Amino acid sequence: MTRTIRHVDAFTATPLEGNPAAVVDGEGLSPETMQRIALNQHLSETVFLLPPETAGTHARLRIFTPAVEVPFAGHPTLSAAHIIISERRVPLRDGEALRLETGAGVIPVEVTGGDSPLYTMTQATPQFREQPFPLDEIAVCIGLTPGDVVRAEYVSTGFRWLIAQLASLDVMLRVRPNFHEIAARKMEVSIFCMGAQSSDAHVHVRAFGPASGVDEDPVTGSANGCIAAFIAKHGLMPPRDGAIRYTAEQGLEMGQPGRVYAAVTAPGGERLRGSVLPEQMEVHIGGHAVTVLEGVLLLPDAG
Repeated sequence: MTRTIRHVDAFTATPLEGNPAAVVDGEGLSPETMQRIALNQHLSETVFLLPPETAGTHARLRIFTPAVEVPFAGHPTLSAAHIIISERRVPLRDGEALRLETGAGVIPVEVTGGDSPLYTMTQATPQFREQPFPLDEIAVCIGLTPGDVVRAEYVSTGFRWLIAQLASLDVMLRVRPNFHEIAARKMEVSIFCMGAQSSDAHVHVRAFGPASGVDEDPVTGSANGCIAAFIAKHGLMPPRDGAIRYTAEQGLEMGQPGRVYAAVTAPGGERLRGSVLPEQMEVHIGGHAVTVLEGVLLLPDAG
């Protein structure tokens, strides 16, 4: 039994940068085989393309880390969109968004630009929840000292992250994560600071998920969506022209730099004004993608 596989570098237009995802034609594969393929690939996520089950959608996605299936993740969703568009699997009308079924609901993906399109997904409505860890305990888990973590909160835009804001870029550069301590607390923790190393970015991000089999993720679409909602909720960046828009950098510490284009808007074309309630947010996460590998998986006939 054979299945087509590609490796796509997401959140970059440059091969061998950004975050690689495996994209596999998954029709007819069992969940157990999907999980084995994801483990074998040893990437943050492997996404399987399946026929849609909901009217008005273009494909169904199942997403696996090396250890578990997850309802949603950003860079495999973007990578799947790139394969569907670059392989001309779906003809889109002008202005029509690609609509992808995930475990977190239907994710619209707008495709804009020419030879290197920008793929922008609208993630699920943000959900916030208090988190149980003292800020100084979070700091110790990532190798920092008391006072370095400013605030923290659980946020989900399809996948739940513990979002922790660091005091400054200088603090960010001192981070030394203890993956054992993070995993022991079952944290999926993403840290960010206002300010960036690159002149074309505004926010610096890192994401750690050792409990899911991913010690550090190079560039993380779901975490960046949660961070954008966090920034809007806490008024860390004022709206301009009715929206919050910025560029995040991630992956520098891993030698896999990427760029995430984040925006928070109000539903129905309304303008953001001042503080924003979660139900008033639409979170948009965009990036480029490039295919770096194409091949064929040779699998046991049992599927």
